[in-house]
Amino acid sequence: METLLKNARLILESGVVEAGALLIRNGMIASVSRAPGSVSGLTKDQIIDLEGAYLAPGLIDIHIHGSHGIDIIAAGPGDLSRLAEHLLTEGITGYVPTLVPIPDQLYQKSLSSILAARAAGKEKGHTYSPVLGVHFEGPFVSEKKCGALHKQLFRTYNGGLSSLDLFLGKGTLDKTAGEYGCRLMTLAPEITGGIGLIRDLTNAGVRCFIGHTAADFETLGEALAAGAVHMTHFPNALEPLHHRRPGAVAWGLLTDQVSLDSIIDYHHVHPEVIRLIYRMKGPGRMALISDAIPPTRLPEGVYDVWGDKIAIENGRTSLANSGGPAPFGEGTIAGSVITLRDAVRNAVDIGIPLHEAILMASLVPARAAGIDQQVGSLDEGKLANLTVFDEDLKARLAIVEGETKLDNRS
Repeated sequence: METLLKNARLILESGVVEAGALLIRNGMIASVSRAPGSVSGLTKDQIIDLEGAYLAPGLIDIHIHGSHGIDIIAAGPGDLSRLAEHLLTEGITGYVPTLVPIPDQLYQKSLSSILAARAAGKEKGHTYSPVLGVHFEGPFVSEKKCGALHKQLFRTYNGGLSSLDLFLGKGTLDKTAGEYGCRLMTLAPEITGGIGLIRDLTNAGVRCFIGHTAADFETLGEALAAGAVHMTHFPNALEPLHHRRPGAVAWGLLTDQVSLDSIIDYHHVHPEVIRLIYRMKGPGRMALISDAIPPTRLPEGVYDVWGDKIAIENGRTSLANSGGPAPFGEGTIAGSVITLRDAVRNAVDIGIPLHEAILMASLVPARAAGIDQQVGSLDEGKLANLTVFDEDLKARLAIVEGETKLDNRS
């Protein structure tokens, strides 16, 4: 089965090709051409003329708690599949459901749903599912930097591998680890047993991200040596930069071996700080995430999320204080209400070139998750997970493994 996408503006890692074409064969990218495109032997039904629209790798959100009214913790397999359908309208062809610290029985329920959603996404012999794996944001994080996470559910590590069974895909679920897809964990290396935790998780195939941490520069270096590869929603939930006590912010900016991600909603991080991070890390080591919570794309107001009241006004979330709901615009930020496409558009609006903003929402998160050999760019041999954007960065076409899943071109 072949499909030719012609007359496209190809968004490559190196820049934008103003007139190119891409051939899909059996769900894979077979070839990429820097010419408008023509292939002999194809029927009219096998050719899609993009008429100068942008052809990009499908966006990949590696940190998302929910959206469009769907809470990943409470979601069943059908809910996760519906969430994938909603995200396709945003040009997102893959996402990693992200779990905050919760009791074991809720972990088990959520993981069972993720496994079932991945299995459903792989029906008809496909190797790919829009549900790419699981991201544990905690519970091995610092009480000093809990943010909106519930610190009564935080854990330390005593070196017993059996205590990690839930996170390794073992134990009560009786499933092999590979069925989860990628497995990511955000943790704080300074907690009791933290460096050993990173080493054991890495050896078991979990990608370790640093976040919600007050670790010092030296401890972070030990975390890198133990296997940590990435930093979560930088610089949120980290010690602020201090000129005499360099901590996670200085370490993250200076350490080339780690990538990081940021939430570009103009509330979590000031646009000028985003420019600073981008200038220091470059687009190849800076990913975009949504950190979206369930009320994303719902009307503004006050919502119950994870047992808390969260107010949303003017695009900003605010966690209620223990004494009652916080006034709008005050209180701890509790996730975002943007999608990854919004983050790309915001990045472009502050001056980041389009192809780099797309790179930061596709290939860089794929690298962080360890799945960049399969997805994340318009390279031959990768899965044909593609998005077509118009000039306003609205998704007009979404293709997953060569199959059209969204077509809003008319």
